[in-house]
Amino acid sequence: MIVECRLDNLLQLIGQKLTPQKLEDTLFLLKVEIEKLEGNIIEVEVNPDRQDMLSAEGIARAIRAFLGIDTRLKTYSVRKSGKQVVVKSGLERIRPFISCGIVKGVQMSDDLLKDYMHLQELLTTTHGRNRKKASIGLYVLNDIEFPILYVPERPDSIKFAPLGQESAIDGPTILNTHEKGLLYGPIISGFKKWPLLKDSRGCILSLPPVINSNDLGRITVDVHDLFVEVTGTQKSCVDQALNIVLTSLADRGGKIESVTVVYPDGTETETPDLTPSKMILTTDEVVQLTGLVLKDQDVVDCLKKMCYGARVLSKGKVAVGIPPFRTDILHPVDVMEDVAIGYGFDKIQPTMPVTTTTGRLLPKTRFKNKARDLMVGSGYQEVMTYVMSSPDVMNSKMMRDNQLVTTGNPKSIDYSVLRNSLLPALLDFTSQNQHADCPQRVFEVGDVVIPDERSETQSTQRTSVCGLVSDGRVNITNVIAELTFVLRNLGLDGKFKFVSARNPSFVEGRSADILLGQARIGSFGEVSPEVLSRFGIGNPTAAFEFSLP
Repeated sequence: MIVECRLDNLLQLIGQKLTPQKLEDTLFLLKVEIEKLEGNIIEVEVNPDRQDMLSAEGIARAIRAFLGIDTRLKTYSVRKSGKQVVVKSGLERIRPFISCGIVKGVQMSDDLLKDYMHLQELLTTTHGRNRKKASIGLYVLNDIEFPILYVPERPDSIKFAPLGQESAIDGPTILNTHEKGLLYGPIISGFKKWPLLKDSRGCILSLPPVINSNDLGRITVDVHDLFVEVTGTQKSCVDQALNIVLTSLADRGGKIESVTVVYPDGTETETPDLTPSKMILTTDEVVQLTGLVLKDQDVVDCLKKMCYGARVLSKGKVAVGIPPFRTDILHPVDVMEDVAIGYGFDKIQPTMPVTTTTGRLLPKTRFKNKARDLMVGSGYQEVMTYVMSSPDVMNSKMMRDNQLVTTGNPKSIDYSVLRNSLLPALLDFTSQNQHADCPQRVFEVGDVVIPDERSETQSTQRTSVCGLVSDGRVNITNVIAELTFVLRNLGLDGKFKFVSARNPSFVEGRSADILLGQARIGSFGEVSPEVLSRFGIGNPTAAFEFSLP
């Protein structure tokens, strides 16, 4: 992500005059690169995992610690405002979570206002997944009458002037005509009711996650007291986005106040929670992972250069305080990486490996390559299909109802599941190539994903071999002979057998299972006319598929 800052403003926040070269070298050691430096404008590329550095305040904060200017754990005072946001029932399936805060005495100018808006956009794009998981709104605090209501409303009953317009329009018109409505409207358009934020007078703050109102959501240079809200579908994501925005505003001199969020079940949550989280590292684990020769105090010193609070807890153990804006810390390994960064990548001396090895293919990869060679030798042409597919292709058209691994928030229903078989993908490929000459003889060697509750990932990945023949006339005997040839030359001679079996995807009496010992590893047969009709294939088709052992 590209963050644009004013150089003089960044240096002012750092509190030390740095030459462009010193600034570039320091940022590089923090895994941030300067993309452009022209006059007083500097553009830096920040890794998407470091959302806390998507603003000049966050970049300056990291540099100050790294250079030893200020290595204290950054803490923020939060005073209770006594104000409430009340969440009404009905948002559970739409956009259930909201976190809020107040910042008073914020510095404001035309340039700073642009910086705040830029941070808001960058956060909702990366951390908020284009506003699907989280979206951010800033409002004029003094114009709002508390308590604020977060409610579901019928689209035709929503009417307000969206940001940038003077006249009020209804909800559907906003989604169909406004620039932001066209961009983010699909997130909520499929629901019968849409989320709405309004104050106790009924004045609308925003239609999350689409657009703020022009009355309460238009921030100018004269505004110094802000109300900040983040709505979304995942509470941790919402809380983290709020923390980043509020701490950035606080670094400009703002004073943070909390807001009480009251949910329909009576649960009350005070937001934001800027209490540093805690973790314990062992020096031995850090040394083992990084390869650095470090003592307990060395680990502490490295962590302080990365904005952490750290102290030696006991021999071999370090207590770590994680600042509230570090949303990327998910595991002790993340902190250990920062130990290495704090130590300085430029100080790490390269060494030759203790042992010298040469790369070679994994046995499984050689097995897959051999299967490909055998299929090509049998007269088949290789194709490669997507691992992502749709329930319609995988199950409905195949006349079966097998379990599938699904994806959350898919961009398209056509790519919403992981394939559990190669045959549907090859049939779909054949259906799209009906104009090609017959016979069509295609195969694929690839991975399929099967749901498995016993696995740590709740799924198992297997490698399958699938071959398909489509022609005016199909001889199943020839297909059996080719399948037997492939299995024998894969080293399975005498270990496999074919057993007649019913399969809804194949013609009854013209299909069988492939057994390896007593285990079923695949099947073959003539594809059912009903299945061919659903795929739009006009020629008889035979196919086989089996898993590589």
